[in-house]
Amino acid sequence: MTSQPKSSDASNEPDGPVDASATADASVAGGLLDFSGSFLLSPAKATESAPQANAQDGAPQSAPAPAALAEALCARIAPVSFGDRVFLLHSEGDAWRFAVETVRRYHKIVGRPKRRRFIVCVGASDGSGSPPLGLEGDDEIVVLQSDDHAALQAEIDARAAGILIAPVRTRAGFEIVSGSLLARLREMADEYGLILGFDETFCGFGRSGMVWAHEWTGVTPDLMIASHTPADAPRLAALVVTQRIARGAPVCPPFIDEAALLAGHALVDALSTPGVLERVQSRSWHFEDQLSALFYRRRAAFTALNGLGLMQGLSLVGDAEPMRAMLAQRGLLTHAMGSVLGLFPQLTVEESEIDAAVSAIDMICAP
Repeated sequence: MTSQPKSSDASNEPDGPVDASATADASVAGGLLDFSGSFLLSPAKATESAPQANAQDGAPQSAPAPAALAEALCARIAPVSFGDRVFLLHSEGDAWRFAVETVRRYHKIVGRPKRRRFIVCVGASDGSGSPPLGLEGDDEIVVLQSDDHAALQAEIDARAAGILIAPVRTRAGFEIVSGSLLARLREMADEYGLILGFDETFCGFGRSGMVWAHEWTGVTPDLMIASHTPADAPRLAALVVTQRIARGAPVCPPFIDEAALLAGHALVDALSTPGVLERVQSRSWHFEDQLSALFYRRRAAFTALNGLGLMQGLSLVGDAEPMRAMLAQRGLLTHAMGSVLGLFPQLTVEESEIDAAVSAIDMICAP
């Protein structure tokens, strides 16, 4: 991993659990292929990378205490992000609540106690109008279903505390937010003294081909939430902030499960392996090439192809759920997001697995 300069609807999220019960009749070469986005790493890979107890004088030493594991993990994430401080929490909802309270307390500390409103930019395609997980029922969260500059500016007043947006939107479809929009939000945040927060709960930790998806745009936030859902451990969420914002942190984060911390270390180990991000990018190019050929070969089935790194989406004329179900019967797990068939393989995916997945989709679409 390279260092940078310092400076939803849960049921629709691609990293939710996937039902693989209908895959016994798998016909994809090599067995079950998981392109559903459920996991960044396979359980076997995570186990290989997990920190182990050391032996000395023939006796095994005890594993690090959870508090030490958490501190060490925070110390590893911060240098490869824009942030100075990292807080670990149990879930995405916990992380958002902690983040919002931190920003509100920060504004109070610097003499702006009325600044408590957050504007969440979900885009026009998101018809749910729901706030991020954990912020339901908060009357000072405004969900903006538009990316229009005037619409956003109309929401900014003396009570505005921050702007929240996902660089890759997955709640009601699949959309890569343009760098120009993120840059405009950065300018507005700076102009009005707001905090800019990025939601990288799905697109972070290498899926885009860089550690963080926003790195492709050159736009740096003040706050970011990322998460990791291991196959064999509890979920782990990370809140990354600058030192300025960290002043408002209300309390120490809660105790984190040891298995989740070990899985987090395993993920960082994998991302820190020399050449791993270059490998992800190489696999991404192969993935894009194969899907592009499929798209033009099966134009009757698809209306658009969109993607970034190992996050790709095929848009269909109708609902993607029937195709998802048919592919699952053939051993390929994907994710249906409205009219978009999401394809999100693990970071360690092989070219042969990509070829097999695209071939399975091709067979489904054959007349």
